[in-house]
Amino acid sequence: MEHVKDTAIFIDLENVYYGLKKYHMDPDHPDDKHNLFLRLQDYYGRDSIRMMEAYADFEQIELSMMSLQRKRVHVHQVYGNGRRGEERKNAADIQLCLDAMEVLYQIPEINTFVIVSADQDMIPLLDRLWSKGKRVELFCLYDESLSKSAQLHEFCDKTHNLFEFLGINKLHNLQFDHLVHNAVVQIYEWYRDPNNTGKSYGSTWIKNDFLRKLHISEVEANHLFTRLVKGKYLIPYEIEMDEKVFYGYKVNLAHPQVQMMVKIAGYNITKCSLDAG
Repeated sequence: MEHVKDTAIFIDLENVYYGLKKYHMDPDHPDDKHNLFLRLQDYYGRDSIRMMEAYADFEQIELSMMSLQRKRVHVHQVYGNGRRGEERKNAADIQLCLDAMEVLYQIPEINTFVIVSADQDMIPLLDRLWSKGKRVELFCLYDESLSKSAQLHEFCDKTHNLFEFLGINKLHNLQFDHLVHNAVVQIYEWYRDPNNTGKSYGSTWIKNDFLRKLHISEVEANHLFTRLVKGKYLIPYEIEMDEKVFYGYKVNLAHPQVQMMVKIAGYNITKCSLDAG
């Protein structure tokens, strides 16, 4: 029996990327259980998906277009204003809406439209698709970025919480929060500083820097350091100098979440850096 490819998936990848970034998550996660694209394919069935379209300014985000294409994702390079953070202007949602409307009228056999975005600008699109008798499903992050007044769920047949869909709650409960992220990046950058070449970062120095740079109390600094060691974000490190051994700690680049945190901070993890630890 031949499967009917009646599902079209449209992903505002720029919106999703920056939303997940807050939780140190990569949409193209190396673990299949947390990979947005593979999870969507498994959920809807590869034989039912007619197209999976992803929109972003790939010059501004740390994702491999080739990796997505290997997963049968059709990528759309949409240039924004070239800025990051709050000054960033996302143009991907506009192109997504235009393409979805074109599919609506040109490919009538598409019965299910899946939209992955938390942008309330999607409401007119959701409403139009729904009013044309199409099944509309929405995936978004249920956090503070989701407009409570927009009531996006009222414009579709089903809404999905990306936290649950990607298992982010389970990962986030392992304490991959902003404080851990900032601490890991701080220690990583300490070793990158040419002034620290040939030195080891001792626990006392690390905790003192937590006090100064992270603006936390001594008790909090001690607790944070313990979490990093127990969670194996840090590993012991020693060097010998003038016939003396100096003990310290460095980030564990073999840890996949440490790799993610360092990558989010804008550093490339190469095989050489992994070997160097």
